[in-house]
Amino acid sequence: MSASDHDGHGHDDHGHGDDHGHGHAGQSRFIQHHYDDAKHQFDSGKFGIWLFLAQEVLFFSALFVAYVLYRVHHPEIYSYAHKWLDVKYGAINTAVLIFSSLTAAWAVRAAQLGQKKLLIACLATTIVCACTFLGIKYIEYHHKWKEQILFGKFFDPCVSPGGEELITRKNKCEGTKSTVQFDEAAGKPTAGCFEISKLDLDPDRVGIQADCQVSEVKISKGADGKEVEGASRPITNRCKDELVELLEKTESGGKVGHVATHETPKPAEEAQGQQFPCWRPSFQPFVCLDATDADKRLHGQGSKPTAGILVEYGDELERHDVKINATCKERPVTPPPSDVHADKTNTPEEGVKAVQPLHELTTHEEHELEALGPPPEHTGMFLTIYFAMTGLHGVHVLVGILVFIWLLFRAIRGDFTSDYFGPVDFSALYWHIVDLIWIFLFPLLYLIH
Repeated sequence: MSASDHDGHGHDDHGHGDDHGHGHAGQSRFIQHHYDDAKHQFDSGKFGIWLFLAQEVLFFSALFVAYVLYRVHHPEIYSYAHKWLDVKYGAINTAVLIFSSLTAAWAVRAAQLGQKKLLIACLATTIVCACTFLGIKYIEYHHKWKEQILFGKFFDPCVSPGGEELITRKNKCEGTKSTVQFDEAAGKPTAGCFEISKLDLDPDRVGIQADCQVSEVKISKGADGKEVEGASRPITNRCKDELVELLEKTESGGKVGHVATHETPKPAEEAQGQQFPCWRPSFQPFVCLDATDADKRLHGQGSKPTAGILVEYGDELERHDVKINATCKERPVTPPPSDVHADKTNTPEEGVKAVQPLHELTTHEEHELEALGPPPEHTGMFLTIYFAMTGLHGVHVLVGILVFIWLLFRAIRGDFTSDYFGPVDFSALYWHIVDLIWIFLFPLLYLIH
């Protein structure tokens, strides 16, 4: 057999029939010559995309395992920290992705039927939905960045999930300033933390009381770079403590309302009577250390829990040129009664029961109290897992946007036909797995309760 005969035989077998020497006669020019026909190329591509999606599932599975392990061993951090997540935004994003899966699947059908205009519309809608998803994630991420609700060593929250302002290590939150000066290198406060025994003047009362003189001092940099204190003004108003009010309500059997979230401003009636600036004691074990256990004493972190003094200004300004000074009096020593066995007179008030029934907290009330308090130990790991899972998912959404933009340009150009629609089908499969992962993330992160 001559070389020319061999060439002709190869040409007949593979059906090269277009101007570029590729494809099959009578079919799309994108059907490659090394496939028998369009179905062979499509099936090969379908097998490849399923292999790719299988490794994507394995890729995310490591994060799901980390989620499960931490939730089993530290359920309290999930119960507390998930309240920082806005269920409304999560639900909107879930609906957006489900709708985008519909438009992606519809785009595949339009490509199969050769409906060019419908294909273009479906691809464009999918892109818009994906961009909407990322826009909402940006809003969520921006809030957490602003409030320092971040991962790892950057976890230094300005507010609790219930909206209660917290003292922080950096002491740079908007609208607040505390007495705390924290040494990041040493990992401990250098000033501004007071022993609880000095602040809790009445152990029988709910919450932490304090008898302190608090003042705001203007600071500036001297010629040697050191801080120079300037004029000062006293801060005399005491802030309303939501945690104390909530505890008193539950003890008296009162009805507890909903805790305000970061997206919901406090009702006007709650702010009545509050004059800014004001101060209150604030307990945050990540800043003023709760060093009551033996392990912390062993590492030289002291032996008594401490708290700081926090000033609230009622605005959204960040104050770099002021510091807060406070001096707190020691708890007065109460002399013992002369006769501890003497009968005490108990005169009941008219119309008041002599013995009040003990109020047992409901699950909802426990969650309300928890959300107003400081974060438990290891809470930063929840945020680390949250950002790892949602951040990796967001990268996949961004990749999906780029792929669908590429498909949109090709659809406008008219590349897809009834025998060549594989790229649209494969991209839709990828998009379905991205949506499916989010459908798992939404309840696991946002709907824990």
